[in-house]
Amino acid sequence: MGRSTQSSHFCQKINHLRLSLMVGAAIGTMGTAASAWAQQAGDATPAPAQVAQAAQQPADTAATGTQQTTSLNEIVITGSRIKRANFDTMQPAEVMGADEIAKRGFTNLGQALQELPAFGVPGNSPVGSQGSFGAGQTFADLYNLGSQRTLTLVNGRRFVSSASSSIFGAVAGSPVDLSAIPTALVDRTEVVAVGGAPIYGSDAIAGTVNIILKKDYQGADVSVSSGLSEYGDAADYNASAVLGRNFNNGRGNITVAVQYDKQNGLTDEDRKGTIGGASKFFGSATKGQTFTQQLYSGGRHYNIFTNTGMPMVDDGIPISRGQAASAITNSAGQALYFGPDGQLTPFINGQLTGNAIYQAGGSGFPIADYGNLQVESNRTQVTLLSHYDLTDHVRFNTELWYGHLRAANLRDQPYYNTAQFGNAGDPNGNLILSTDNPYLSAADRQTIINNLVAADADPSTFYMARANTDLATGAFRTTTNVYRVVAGLEGDFSALNRTFNWDVTGTYGKSETSNEDRQVVTQNLFNAINAVRDSSGNIVCAPGYTNAAIATLSGTCAPLNIFGINHASKAATDYITAIADPSQDNAQYDVLANISGSIVTLPAGDAKFSLGYEYRRETTAFDPGAFYYGQPNGDGTRTQFGNSIPIDPVAGEYHTNEGFGEVNIPVVAPNMAVPLVYSLELQGAARFVDNSQTGTFWSYSGGGTYQPIRDITLRGNYTRSFRAPAVTEAYSPTGQIYTTADDPCDQRYITGGPNPANRAANCAAAGITQPFTSDIVDFTSPGTSSGNPHLQNEIADSWTVGTVLRPRYTPGLTLSADYISIDITNEIAQLSATDLLDACYDGAPGNSFCGTFVRDGSGQVTSVAEGYYNAAIESFKALQAELDYAFNLEDVGLPASYGAIDFSVNYLHTFSHYYKVGTGDKQYTVGAVEEPRNNFTANINYKNGGFDFLWQTQYYSETRLNVNTPLSNYQYPVMDPYVMYNASAGYEFEGGYRIRFLVDNVLNSHVPFPQAGYTGASGTALPRYYSAVLGRYYRLTAGYKF
Repeated sequence: MGRSTQSSHFCQKINHLRLSLMVGAAIGTMGTAASAWAQQAGDATPAPAQVAQAAQQPADTAATGTQQTTSLNEIVITGSRIKRANFDTMQPAEVMGADEIAKRGFTNLGQALQELPAFGVPGNSPVGSQGSFGAGQTFADLYNLGSQRTLTLVNGRRFVSSASSSIFGAVAGSPVDLSAIPTALVDRTEVVAVGGAPIYGSDAIAGTVNIILKKDYQGADVSVSSGLSEYGDAADYNASAVLGRNFNNGRGNITVAVQYDKQNGLTDEDRKGTIGGASKFFGSATKGQTFTQQLYSGGRHYNIFTNTGMPMVDDGIPISRGQAASAITNSAGQALYFGPDGQLTPFINGQLTGNAIYQAGGSGFPIADYGNLQVESNRTQVTLLSHYDLTDHVRFNTELWYGHLRAANLRDQPYYNTAQFGNAGDPNGNLILSTDNPYLSAADRQTIINNLVAADADPSTFYMARANTDLATGAFRTTTNVYRVVAGLEGDFSALNRTFNWDVTGTYGKSETSNEDRQVVTQNLFNAINAVRDSSGNIVCAPGYTNAAIATLSGTCAPLNIFGINHASKAATDYITAIADPSQDNAQYDVLANISGSIVTLPAGDAKFSLGYEYRRETTAFDPGAFYYGQPNGDGTRTQFGNSIPIDPVAGEYHTNEGFGEVNIPVVAPNMAVPLVYSLELQGAARFVDNSQTGTFWSYSGGGTYQPIRDITLRGNYTRSFRAPAVTEAYSPTGQIYTTADDPCDQRYITGGPNPANRAANCAAAGITQPFTSDIVDFTSPGTSSGNPHLQNEIADSWTVGTVLRPRYTPGLTLSADYISIDITNEIAQLSATDLLDACYDGAPGNSFCGTFVRDGSGQVTSVAEGYYNAAIESFKALQAELDYAFNLEDVGLPASYGAIDFSVNYLHTFSHYYKVGTGDKQYTVGAVEEPRNNFTANINYKNGGFDFLWQTQYYSETRLNVNTPLSNYQYPVMDPYVMYNASAGYEFEGGYRIRFLVDNVLNSHVPFPQAGYTGASGTALPRYYSAVLGRYYRLTAGYKF
């Protein structure tokens, strides 16, 4: 994926470059091609690796549809604010340019970053079931450390987050939604590992993603594209235009970009055999097996409910282990359920499993069909960039942004009524119905009454379990509007015979998100299913009902036929349906000032510095809306209107005052001719943060680069970084919950934990005698969940060491390899009741966690306070490597007319990755389906005149379905390696026209055997294997530049 400028015939057309691979080649050609670097000296975030396309264009078109080109001897790279004359970084760095984005047909930056092995499965993306209150949002997740630990910038500045601050949101923290940034305007995306905190502040624990936009654009570029899977679905459409113009003799420029994207959605049922209701799955093994998890085919079907209804004689489950339990049966003893037509029919068992409540296939509920595979979305983005040189030394810059995203989660799990989730009559418990219900046929009524009489039950009422897919689909729609204004001044001045650069910038960003969700109101549902006939024989709601306090689409009760599926009238569904409308508002205010220049001239060159100040204020407010808030009661509690517990509003803000500084000291330069030291440079940076929420903190880094000879560069860096608590984590109000827990003092768990003797002693000291059976293990206990205003910063100690090789005898070849170590302490975790109990009894006697719950005199847990705590650690160790080799075919003896080739490989090997909460065991993630131990992307690019061809290979090594359990637990514990190929061919015609055809997953590679374990659309690994689930995909793009 990297690019080299050694092959000038080929690579002058390339915008996609990698910092870590470009250093030697760029230095070697800078003297003769300085005018090719498309970057203005005064830009706030100059392009470190932008090769102008103008050199290969006809003279009369060289200045149109491209960025203006000027000479530049010093540039600024991500991870530093000091201008320098080369592109060396002391940390691993990657760049994905506009050329690669175009060759791969990406319309969302999240898609592009996902192809870099360093990026893990994001906390939310357009793929899979969506996080509550944020459909279609895409967050970056560098090194699988969580989206909240990857800092995303635009032109070196912070961007407002669109993440929900509710505890039920998709991610913690304040990550940036990458779908809010138009790909048409992106020049390149720079990714720098670990070292960003002293330069940019909080959140850069894993690293920094800096999205650099096109500047000084002159001309116009219009593009359209469309894609379609080989199954004829998942179509998407894109149209974009970038227009730029210089004015006032080049003193100013204005660039406008407009982009529209439409993506058709998919549900799991659209890939029924791969991840839907007919797919393979792992479930509890049957008796006699040596493993506990067995591979089944035919889909996981729950036999405790259907989406048509399963009648019962009591408040139990209808079928257990293939036998009728509480089910209504026919004369042959077969369990009955309502068929789609609303008539009782025999239940057909599938293959029995080791679990009593689900089977492989059969008449039960095919739960895997009810998930979202890909969101349906529409995005419109308008961006204006401009600058004007007020004087020869002062420039005014501004950015104006507007983005509109409307995305829908098409399907999710429905509203259930089952004994598994509550008692009969509760919102989620079994339904209670009258045997006189007029929608029952006479034969079915008699069958039900006969069963009730035989069970010595009241013949006037029966119970029913149901998955209400026709009443509530689980679909919801999110609308997000993003506004952003950036204004600033930058320039230079001379003093003390030196030149200093400065900039002052103010940024305001606002994200407004609203959701629309059709929800069933329990009280009105109970009213509607209590149907009777009036004196005229019409079916009506039984008199005497009371409507719920929440407004529904209709306030007039209409009887609802609950038997079968899709028999409810519109009047009935309107009566039971309320529109839930939670909303989220985030705002960001940022003022940044910086000055940089040289301090003193040393024998090896100028020692340089940067000093700056930043003020930032973040505000957030989440309003659950009337439905999710619930109905207030006189005692301060609230009652849910539907199947969701009451959700609290969240509001809060914090501000920071931050000062930062950086130095770059050349110790040895090549012209000094020091033996075994061709070059040596030291760098250091520090930032002092005063946060209104967490107080003060110092972040710092130090490192450098060393070249024993010009072909070899050694580099290293140490950084102390941090993440401040998000508003959600600190200020979520206290809400009521009901929870179960594995009580460590229970006789079933007393011998567990890291030190069983310590656990037993602490339980005994608490007055609990064995054998003890804790109710909270099997029955819910009341409690609370809340934020924690006493949270402190997460702290990471990270270091990297690596080498870059550029053999002088192989022009165009660059190899780099870096070892990365990240250790996080004080990590913020949302602790469950089990976590809190374990932390109390597995730790020192009487530690602070023992105060988070209450036991009564008999030892039973009567309340527990779940919430956020600085109680976890996380560790990540990996090797990141790249190879890039670019050459003209004439260099290997072929005619020059044969063109040029660029071959690149980007590789990540993860040695270790685990996290540990409190006193619990380490939970490893490396080697799991979500995080293959070995992961690489290889590209072969061929270029000849206006034609180019890309062949890409993506590889994931074999993975384990669960790395924290013995291999013997699974019948097939290992998922095979995965290889996928993508291709792209394009041609640029004279006159500015271009066309490109792409095929993703050329060989239609499927999810590797055993094709289970990532749990369908709700599984965290789905985005990694999405192309395998989607199938071969075709895309055609066309454009015109003038």
